[in-house]
Amino acid sequence: MKPLALGCALTLLAACHALQPSSRPSAPHGQATASSESATSADETPASVASASGEAGAPGEDEAPSGESLDDSGESAEPSAAETLSTRPHPLDGWSDAQIAHAVAHDLASLGPMSLGSPNAGALLNGVQATENQFYKPISPSGAWATQETLDFLAAALSRVHERFPDTAPLALGDISGKNGGPSHPHISHQSGRDVDIAYFYNDGAGWYARGTAKNLDLPRNWAFVRALITETDVDLILIDHSIQVLLEDYAKQHGEDPAWLAGIFRGVPGKLRPIIRHAPGHATHVHVRFFNPVAQETARRCHAFLLQAKLTSAPQSYITHKVKKNETLGMISRKYGVPVPRLRAVNGLKSSLIREKTALRIPVATRGPSGPGPRLRVPARRLPPGAGTPVGESAREAAAAQPPPTK
Repeated sequence: MKPLALGCALTLLAACHALQPSSRPSAPHGQATASSESATSADETPASVASASGEAGAPGEDEAPSGESLDDSGESAEPSAAETLSTRPHPLDGWSDAQIAHAVAHDLASLGPMSLGSPNAGALLNGVQATENQFYKPISPSGAWATQETLDFLAAALSRVHERFPDTAPLALGDISGKNGGPSHPHISHQSGRDVDIAYFYNDGAGWYARGTAKNLDLPRNWAFVRALITETDVDLILIDHSIQVLLEDYAKQHGEDPAWLAGIFRGVPGKLRPIIRHAPGHATHVHVRFFNPVAQETARRCHAFLLQAKLTSAPQSYITHKVKKNETLGMISRKYGVPVPRLRAVNGLKSSLIREKTALRIPVATRGPSGPGPRLRVPARRLPPGAGTPVGESAREAAAAQPPPTK
C-alpha cells in the first residue's frame, strides 16, 4: 500500500480544543492587493503602508479580492459550560490498539473517512468525492472531497428544502477539500473535509457567486436550509454576511420562529451559548458551513499514532497568533519567530507579502515530536426551537454510527 501524500503538517487536536474562544474569525481578513513589487521588497513593506495602499479602491468587506484568500477561517467559540456536550457511539468502540494498527497497515479503506486536525491545519484520509445529484452540482469536482458524514449532513438539510418546495433546483456546490485535504487556495480553512461552500437560493436563477440581496434571495428556501442545518445536523458554524443574516432573521420572526431561539442562533447568549451563524467577509455570495464529524474525527484520533508509524500522516503542527503592529513587516515577523516568509505566507493564505496593521497571523511553532491528538470529541447538543422533539433522522444517524466496520 502506497503512503498518501498529505501535503501539510497537521494539528491533531480534538475539535473542542481547536475551536478559538472568539466571536470573530481569527485569521487574516484584510490582506493588501498584490503589487508589482518583488516578494523580497514586499517582505519589508511596513504594515501601515500596506494598509494605506490596500484601502484605495479596495473591495467591500464582504467581497473577496480576486485571487486572494477568503476570510473563511473562523473557528466557533468554545462551547460553554451551559451547553450539553456528549460523545457518540463509534464503529471503533471496543477495538484494541492491535486491531486498529492492523487495519491501518493492511486495510486502511475499511476504517472509512478520517478528518484529521483542524479545519485550518488538517488533512483528509479516505475521502469521498461529491458528485452531481438532485441537491447540488459541484463547480470544481477536484475540490469537492469530503467525509461521508459531511455529505450526509448536507443532503439531510437540503432534502428538507426539497420536501417543502418540490420544484427546487440543485444548488451550485463550491469547495469542500482537496482529495487529501491540506491547504486549499484561496481558502484558509477547507483542509479536513468538514467545510462546505454552497450557493444561496435565488429568486431569479442567479448563478454561482452572485451577491445576495433582499431583491434576489429566495428567503423561504434559504431559511428552510439554514434551519435544517441547525436542527438536523451536527453543524459547528455557518458563515453568512451580516446583511443577509438580518434578512433571514426578520423572515424567520415573521413566520413564527421563537425570538429568543433566533437570538441564540444569530448572536449567542454571553456565558451560555455561542452563536452558530456568524459573519465573515466574502459570504454575501455563498454560505460556508462547517460540521462536526463525530465518526470521522474520532476515527482519526484513534488511528493517529498508527498513521504516524505507517508514514500516512505527519506529526501535529501547533500555532500561535501574532497581531501585526504598525510599521511591522512580514520579514520582521519572520525573523522574530524564525519562520521563513514563504512558510508564513502559505500558512496564512497570503498571495503577497503585504500585510495590514492589526491582522492576526498564524505562526507555526516547533513541536517536540509526535503527541497525542487530545481527548475524544464531545459534540454540543443540537439547538432545537422550543417545543421541538428529537430531530428527524437523529436515531437513524446514531444507529448508523454504531454499526461496526468490516470484520476486524
